[in-house]
Amino acid sequence: MNIASPRWANLVVETQFATELTLTGLRRLCSVPTDPALTQRGSGNLDYALHVGMYSYSSGLERLCKLAIACNAYAATGTFPGLRGYSHKIEKLLDAVEALTPTGPGASMHKAEYLIRPVDRLDPDLTKTVERFAGGAGRYEHLDSLWNDDTEVSTYIKWSALAAKVSVSERVRGLISIKRAAADAIKTDLIDDGLGAAAQGPLDDLAIPTFEPSVGVALSLFRKVRWVSTILDVATYYTGKGLPILREVISPAFIQSSEDFFKYRIARISDEEVVVEELQTAFEKMRKRESTMGDEDFEENASDT
Repeated sequence: MNIASPRWANLVVETQFATELTLTGLRRLCSVPTDPALTQRGSGNLDYALHVGMYSYSSGLERLCKLAIACNAYAATGTFPGLRGYSHKIEKLLDAVEALTPTGPGASMHKAEYLIRPVDRLDPDLTKTVERFAGGAGRYEHLDSLWNDDTEVSTYIKWSALAAKVSVSERVRGLISIKRAAADAIKTDLIDDGLGAAAQGPLDDLAIPTFEPSVGVALSLFRKVRWVSTILDVATYYTGKGLPILREVISPAFIQSSEDFFKYRIARISDEEVVVEELQTAFEKMRKRESTMGDEDFEENASDT
């Protein structure tokens, strides 16, 4: 297989597609509120955010699993296997990935834990929830409920139950706070500079919240992706079979610690210390500006009397 072959290009494009789907899903899942006090059913960021996130994530994970299975088989035999039999069965796909034997020069370049299927205390419920959604029962539950009164509309209930069992590290909690503060500072600065209307699109994106319980579940889902991505990386790393080195696509996104993934890919923070310093400076300017405005108002009122 050479770099000009259709199969080479198809593998790269499929991996890019799967990576982007998975990232989109994980980002959206972090914005699902699970506290009844925060939302009412039917609000913009409840089932809507959850279903967008689950749709993207389950499709991305499925594709990454199939890529790992296909590339591992090709590296061993020179032939790609058929994959349609797996359908959308996430558990079956994860079991098939676990059955693969990571070999080759890439196997020694990773932390050993990343090559081992993660054991998560949310399982088996977490994997079952993803598989239920991927198989159609979750994806179509709202439409199906229109004509079938017996349809179980339960994806949000299942997600909330999972979210109630998890917590995040102090570092992730701090990153959530930094992300929220950065959004407030940028919004205030743009509005004060008279760019509120011009920046409405970016401001809408900044307004999307991040909820700690859902972040906890999303990071559990991330660890499954990290494992599958590592297996795919090893299967395509200088195999001698002409496979593209797919590490270049998946490693920057997924092969890192959970905290770093949240920092770089969800919170979009490059350097925590620098961002905190910039925010401190920004908020100090805001306080001075508000203080000055308060003095001007006092002087105006005094002159009126």
